[in-house]
Amino acid sequence: MSDQQPVQQPANGGDSSTTVTLKRSLGMASVLLFGMAMMFPVAPVAVFGEVSVASHGHFALCYIIAVIPMSFTAFSYGQMAAAYPIAGSAYSYVSNSISPYLGFLAGWAIYLDYALFPILNYIVIGIYMDVLLGIPAWISIIVAVAIVTIVNISGIKNLSLVNNFLVAFMFLVVVYFCVASFGALAGGGVGLGGFTSLPFYNPETFSWGAILAGTSIACFSFMGFDAMTTLSEEVKEPKKVLPKATVIVCFVMGAIFILQAYFAQSTFPDYNNYTDLDSAFLDAAAAAGGNLLVTFVSIAMVAGSIANAIDSQAGVARVMYGMGRDRMLPQKIFGYLHPRTQVPIYNILIVAALGIIGGLFMGLGQVVTLINFGALTAFVFVNLSVVAHYFIKNKNRGGIDVLRYLIVPLLGCLTCVVLWINLSFDSHVAGIAWLVVGVIVMAITTGGFKKKPTLTS
Repeated sequence: MSDQQPVQQPANGGDSSTTVTLKRSLGMASVLLFGMAMMFPVAPVAVFGEVSVASHGHFALCYIIAVIPMSFTAFSYGQMAAAYPIAGSAYSYVSNSISPYLGFLAGWAIYLDYALFPILNYIVIGIYMDVLLGIPAWISIIVAVAIVTIVNISGIKNLSLVNNFLVAFMFLVVVYFCVASFGALAGGGVGLGGFTSLPFYNPETFSWGAILAGTSIACFSFMGFDAMTTLSEEVKEPKKVLPKATVIVCFVMGAIFILQAYFAQSTFPDYNNYTDLDSAFLDAAAAAGGNLLVTFVSIAMVAGSIANAIDSQAGVARVMYGMGRDRMLPQKIFGYLHPRTQVPIYNILIVAALGIIGGLFMGLGQVVTLINFGALTAFVFVNLSVVAHYFIKNKNRGGIDVLRYLIVPLLGCLTCVVLWINLSFDSHVAGIAWLVVGVIVMAITTGGFKKKPTLTS
């Protein structure tokens, strides 16, 4: 498909007399900011307690290890976005390169990831608004859902403007935290009494089982690169922009995460004595910069969570749009674009409703592990789709192509499988149940697997 010929869809989901298309309005800078907002710069704050406890104090090491499978997978996403610059992300890539049925399962898995990301952010907003102003979580959640939904319904250009401001603010808070932590550690007044390598390796508490358990939680912070590919039909030159943008965002944000992780574990190394596991990072912030830094980190978490919720709501709405457009979900609802704003408005409203329900009734740790189940499952499929499309179907097997289209994606697949295995038992039970529901839905929509969906190519 040409970059200048976006896919056209009936405005009402079925009447071909009027067509509506997603706007190609985003360049490299906007896509990078979108990805950075999705992998928001203060992401380690949300999981500091969970990862530190699971890894026995190796928060920084977990992020270093997480970069490895995520960078391989980011490369694979970029390659598939270049091959199929269409909405639908993992669903579209696997459907076109391997099988529409496996594509549905990949889309169903990543739908779990995207659908839960707004919920995660609403929970975080509730936690930190309580820290800041003592506002009950349920009030903060409902207000946040309303704000996010209004921004997304207004159209993609407004989304980019909001992200630009929030991402800049979060970066300032990251710099503030790192500078304050550096000064505190240099003075030897907190934590371990100075700079140390223990957040990367502590021989007294190190075990590979603990490290992999912590890494399987930490990898959720790297989901922004796949969210970028859901905007394929809104990027001006997707074949040029997306392969570069996915890898750039993964490595840049990985470095930022590692830096924060090191300073947080160093300033508050006692992972057995956090004031509250869900907001444990504030203990490190207080040790490094006192109440002022705690306040700024809390504000950044609220701002970052709003930005991330905006992006993830937009992402899952477009995955649903891709599946609806291909008639794997009811087309008149999920494949509908609003004639004026050209956004999948019904999908956005569905995600908003789920955000309120999940935000009020689910816990932070529960949501994080389920997000990782969905993401890692889809990541395995996407890595394999690179091999299927480039190495097997297109026979790109000469020289460097063996590395790009066979070795790298297979390494991405294997490392994601390792992390998937190390997820909690509860996440496996709930995640597999979700996939079973997906198989049932697929059986119904395909008439007992007797017909294939019409794929966009």
